[in-house]
Amino acid sequence: MSYQDRGMKKWGGFLLNEHTEAMQDAEPTLVWKEAMTTEFIESVLASAMTHQSTLVIQKKPLNPESAPENDIIGRISGVENNTIYIKNSEGTVPLSFSAIRNVEERSVDKWYK
Repeated sequence: MSYQDRGMKKWGGFLLNEHTEAMQDAEPTLVWKEAMTTEFIESVLASAMTHQSTLVIQKKPLNPESAPENDIIGRISGVENNTIYIKNSEGTVPLSFSAIRNVEERSVDKWYK
């Protein structure tokens, strides 16, 4: 008969309350980034298409009082009409140009020398 290991569940009892609170406090909180002008968004997207670099995109809120969603991180795989297609680890995400609040180009650090 083989033993079914419970993984990390069995170690949960060894953590002190202070450790648990510190781990919860260390979780990143999402904040609204500065809204960008249409012209600036266009220039960042054009640069990212030219250099094939990774983008970090924050969408505009549907409700002004809502919390921000997770950023979309990926590369531009295509553009059609007013829709930008971002390829990331989960697949391809269609995104309307008018739905972008903030976008930044991220450079990739070389993992080799």
